[in-house]
Amino acid sequence: MATKFDPEVVKASADRIGSIMHDMSAFSALKPHWPDAGKFELAAWLERIVDDRRNGVVAHADYLKIAMERMRVGLTKIAEDFQNADGENADRIRTSITDLQAKIADGVGRLAEETEAREHNFTSAGGNVRPDDGYSQPTKPASAPPAAPAPTAAPAPAPKH
Repeated sequence: MATKFDPEVVKASADRIGSIMHDMSAFSALKPHWPDAGKFELAAWLERIVDDRRNGVVAHADYLKIAMERMRVGLTKIAEDFQNADGENADRIRTSITDLQAKIADGVGRLAEETEAREHNFTSAGGNVRPDDGYSQPTKPASAPPAAPAPTAAPAPAPKH
């Protein structure tokens, strides 16, 4: 069974992969919007949840952008190595593939660490508060919503005459 390899097709595919996350405007538009659910405990809890989810979506887009760009660079290099390959360059090609995998994992991991260091979602001893986060006072991270106030008994119906 023969394998056909067209380096130009691989390079074109690499360029397409690299451009998938080129337009980040939708994710950039999410960044400045802070939730405002009110000034009571349940609202603050809801704001933290919405804020965390928004940050997660934006971070995920950043991870994808890094991965796609690194794939573009790596696939282009692999295509060029194959174009110039002879029997002795197989190890160089194998190394290129391994390097591509490592660079993607490293880039995503580094961004995750930087994001966590910057955002402090649910991990900061002082709560999830920064001067620019829309919260007026420190709040403690919560894993569950605060208990709702106990319902008050409805007044007894008036007797019918």
